[in-house]
Amino acid sequence: MDRTIDPRPARRKRLIAIGCIGGLVVLLAVVWAGSFTTSRVRVEAARITIGTVQQGLFKEFIPVTGTVQPIQTVFLDALEGGTVKHRFVEDGTHVKAGDPIIELSNPQLHMDAINREAQLLDQQNNLRNTRLTMDQQTTRLKDDLLNLDKELKRLERDRVVDERLMRDSLLAAHTFLNNMENLAYMREKRKLVAANVRSDSVFRQSQLGSITNNLALIDQNLKFLRENLQNLVIRAPIDGQLSGLNVELGQTRQRGERIAQIDVLESFKVRARIPEHYVSRVGIGLIGTFTHAGREHAIEVFKIYPEVSNGEFDVDLRFVGGNPDVRRGQTFQVRLQLSEDMEAVMLPRGPFFQDTGGQWVYVVGAEGKATKREVKLGRQNPDHYEVTEGLQPGDRVVTSRYSGFNNADELIIQ
Repeated sequence: MDRTIDPRPARRKRLIAIGCIGGLVVLLAVVWAGSFTTSRVRVEAARITIGTVQQGLFKEFIPVTGTVQPIQTVFLDALEGGTVKHRFVEDGTHVKAGDPIIELSNPQLHMDAINREAQLLDQQNNLRNTRLTMDQQTTRLKDDLLNLDKELKRLERDRVVDERLMRDSLLAAHTFLNNMENLAYMREKRKLVAANVRSDSVFRQSQLGSITNNLALIDQNLKFLRENLQNLVIRAPIDGQLSGLNVELGQTRQRGERIAQIDVLESFKVRARIPEHYVSRVGIGLIGTFTHAGREHAIEVFKIYPEVSNGEFDVDLRFVGGNPDVRRGQTFQVRLQLSEDMEAVMLPRGPFFQDTGGQWVYVVGAEGKATKREVKLGRQNPDHYEVTEGLQPGDRVVTSRYSGFNNADELIIQ
């Protein structure tokens, strides 16, 4: 038996499918149309900063703070420990090289020095006695050799006489033989003594060198001991102004402890701290400038300290062309030039760099609209960025923060 089928469910499904496809097409159309839409943001002119791109000499420099210091400072440390016995000068006094500053008392050091000096003097006397004994031995051997030579000459004369007497049968054969044997004995003895003299001479030369060196070393040790006692009196090594002296009578100071310092105030230098990432670009002879009393002065690096602390390293700079009227402790803002001045296109610095990393900027047009433009920036100094691509002299660029513009494609400046 046939029955009638209701077509309404199938029709509803077709209508739903058609509706979904239509909605998807509308959504895609909206997205596609939006891709060609320019996003704009309206801003007030008073809330932004605009800089003008210009052509000129680009000065690559870094600003550093320098402090005026004496050209030379010598620190005074206690070479030997002890109790402060005398204080000869006051802090801040101008001293000359060799002037006594303080005297320390150290009885134990004196006692040790006396005992050591006695030992060295005893060694010195022993070496001198050894040398004297050697000299006496050499003299005795030479005297024996002289006596033997004298005796041999006499025996040689007697031999000539004895030979004549023997030919004339006026001398007994026994006596002649005894005289010949005595002459042969004296000849051999002379050879032996001569050999002893030669051996003694060689030995004496080697020993005398050693004894002389040992005596010289003992003299140096004695001199060192006496100088060591003199170290209890701390003296000024150079002319200058004494500072940092903070000792009182009766105080105990340890060996190596800092006592004071002497500053040479005839000239000054400037010490500055520089970030460590410039360490490869800072060298001896690098020139900088600073302004003092309304005038610009030149200054150059003459010493670099390799130690890095807290991400910075120290350099010493000296004045070029004479010292200005400065005082110890003054600070200056030094512009340290890293390279030669060269012609370049320059953009004024601004906080926009924090938002774009220097990849793009808003360039202001004639109608008060600022549009995005990709750029390439090179070197920088505290005043300008070097522009390598994307901008020309005369272009006006928004240099204030971009974070409030929501990455808009265009700014409408009101």
